[in-house]
Amino acid sequence: MTKTIFNPVRGMKDLYGIDLTKYQYIIDNALRIANKYGYKLIETPIVENTEVFQRSIGDETDVVAKEMYTFKDKGDESITLRPEGTAGVMRAIVSNNISVTKNNPLKLMYYGPMFRYDRPQKGRYRQFHQLGFENIGAMSPYTDALTIALAHEILTAVGIFDCQVYINSLGELSSREDYIKAIVKYFSIYEDKLSEESKIRLKKNPLRILDSKDNNDKEICSMAPKIYDYLSKNDIKYFECICDILDNYGIKYEIDNLLVRGLDYYSHTIFELKVNNGQYKDAIGGGGRYDRLLNILGGPDVSGIGFAIGMERLMMLLDDNKFKLKENIISVIPVSENENESAFELYKNILSYDIRAEFVHIGNNLSKKVEIASKLDSNILLIIGNDEVKDNTVTVTYMNKTEEEGRNTVINRNNIINFLKYN
Repeated sequence: MTKTIFNPVRGMKDLYGIDLTKYQYIIDNALRIANKYGYKLIETPIVENTEVFQRSIGDETDVVAKEMYTFKDKGDESITLRPEGTAGVMRAIVSNNISVTKNNPLKLMYYGPMFRYDRPQKGRYRQFHQLGFENIGAMSPYTDALTIALAHEILTAVGIFDCQVYINSLGELSSREDYIKAIVKYFSIYEDKLSEESKIRLKKNPLRILDSKDNNDKEICSMAPKIYDYLSKNDIKYFECICDILDNYGIKYEIDNLLVRGLDYYSHTIFELKVNNGQYKDAIGGGGRYDRLLNILGGPDVSGIGFAIGMERLMMLLDDNKFKLKENIISVIPVSENENESAFELYKNILSYDIRAEFVHIGNNLSKKVEIASKLDSNILLIIGNDEVKDNTVTVTYMNKTEEEGRNTVINRNNIINFLKYN
């Protein structure tokens, strides 16, 4: 009978080994920085009622129209695997009656898996992980600038020093509506030359044409009206104040007049974070301000701003060599069954000091046990034979040393914990 091997579903992958170490490293740094900025952790369900995303993200967006995993449950309810985190957080605020006002803002952080039925490619998976932050309540240029600074600090903390911030403003709703009319008029002139996807967007979501990856579309977009020309005086003043604060922070940024985001709820400030070393051309993170999102889902009429970082994209940029285990991995090895009890007592004692160790007692002989310890990546062996039991000693073998370098040494068993702590 042929053995069946099951692989992960297309576009999904297991997190294991160095990838999982990187993932946890990013989260640990993010939690530390989040605490400094006053953010609290929230966890929302992986599935939500489909209407949560239809109302907030927008029916005409690519995410809702083409990418969501939506299905009927056994109660004939339409539910969706979350494609992003912000909408679920807003729903949770309303569901749990969490207090948030303009004078009492709420700062929340989340992380976990998201799902989009997208074409799998480098850094893009159908199950992917996001790290996200939401600051709901206060609307101020300082809040926007600090949110961008927070995202930048997280990337710097994990070793991404060549991050470039791209920012733009969509202005208030009336400004955006005037701008959409202008670009619809402009793109209608070139409709026959647009890609098939952009032709559809022209009818349903014209702003998204500006984000087209088609080279011909890009050329047409380069001459399109710029949203800056349609911003109100208050919009311009607000945006310029953000730029001044970022300058004061020393954060490098570039104003990108063609920058839009793929979700309908954005207004005013939007931004993306990219790495300029050529390793990955797409944004590894981004976000913006949303004025009506919480209210759309039944909450108070307050503004918010947030961002998310794509964990797989970020992990891909981190050097594997920095995440290989550098700590000592110790194996306690009895030479024969006669020494199992003595070796096991030593092993338990080592664990009680929170020192990482393995108890390698399976194997026909000492050579086999050493081979097993080597496969466990052990670099220090603590060998207990008959002589060691009689003399209350331990033979220490360094796997990465030669005989000339002092591969073996004998230590009194009473001193072994101090020895392990300082070697």
